[in-house]
Amino acid sequence: ESMLKYLDADASGYVSYGKYRNFLILIPKEKIEAKDIGLMWFESATMVPMIVPDNSSKKMLVLSTLASAVISGTSTLALHPLDTVKTMLQASKGGSIVSVFKDAAKMGRTGVYRGIIPATVGAASSQGFRVGVFEAVKLGTRVLLPSIPDLQVQTIASGMGSFIGTAVRIPCEVLKQRLQAGQYPGVWQATTSVMKKDGVKGLFRGSAATLSREIPFYVIGMVAYEQFKKAAVAYSLEKRGREDLEAWETIALGALSGALAAALTTPFDVLKTRLMTSAIGAQTVPITTLAKKLVAEEGPGALFKGALPRALWIAPVGAMNFAGYELAKNAMSSAQE
Repeated sequence: ESMLKYLDADASGYVSYGKYRNFLILIPKEKIEAKDIGLMWFESATMVPMIVPDNSSKKMLVLSTLASAVISGTSTLALHPLDTVKTMLQASKGGSIVSVFKDAAKMGRTGVYRGIIPATVGAASSQGFRVGVFEAVKLGTRVLLPSIPDLQVQTIASGMGSFIGTAVRIPCEVLKQRLQAGQYPGVWQATTSVMKKDGVKGLFRGSAATLSREIPFYVIGMVAYEQFKKAAVAYSLEKRGREDLEAWETIALGALSGALAAALTTPFDVLKTRLMTSAIGAQTVPITTLAKKLVAEEGPGALFKGALPRALWIAPVGAMNFAGYELAKNAMSSAQE
């Protein structure tokens, strides 16, 4: 491309024989003797400019990762009681949402905060990895494959980020849910008991169900957020003459994206909870087998157990995870300037 521009190519991308001959005349004799002329012309005529990431892009990658980890850990800490109620409801085989809320109220503050340590550590680390990989893949793709549409880039990036982030989170999730279900009094007892009876694989029980939930959840959520934000920016530019969104608008987009993703992935969340809270030493069944058994014994509605507390929990978490990290990284960036 650079050579074609230099030779003043026409709109079709071709040059005349005369210009091609002039190109050959300009080549030193030793170059002609050392290399094939046709190959040399091809290499010169098909050069494309590469976008090299500047320092600001690299800094934003680091800031995005740190900001998302802080936001995710903070939101998990604040909303953990609601997550505990959801886990108790999904792990039960007959309890209603009203009875579970009553049981949670009887447990007091200490009871509803069971599993808070692995929950916070898992959420912060996994979200940091998830967003870090997401931003890194987007940046790398923009450099190496600039012609790929944004929607495809976002889907690939969020899928890779979700896979890595989920792998980091699964052991923490297993410990958290066993504590929330009241199976152990503390993190140490839960860890040693699982390791003693099931080994390391016990910390990854329910991995298939977790990946089946997490990857679609974050792909749907992050793609939805990017698309909602794009539409909101276009609307703001048209109506207000500026691209910047208000803080509340950004948070609302994050909440909407999280709620949408949560609603579509609730059945996988139920299956994950049942697997992770199953008896230690019990044989792990495929998620398809568990789903069929669950529907046969408890009805199709069992796959949507805990949908309400999950939605109430995910909406604010989504607001902070999907949008809060942008606000945080902007603040951190401004402070360093």
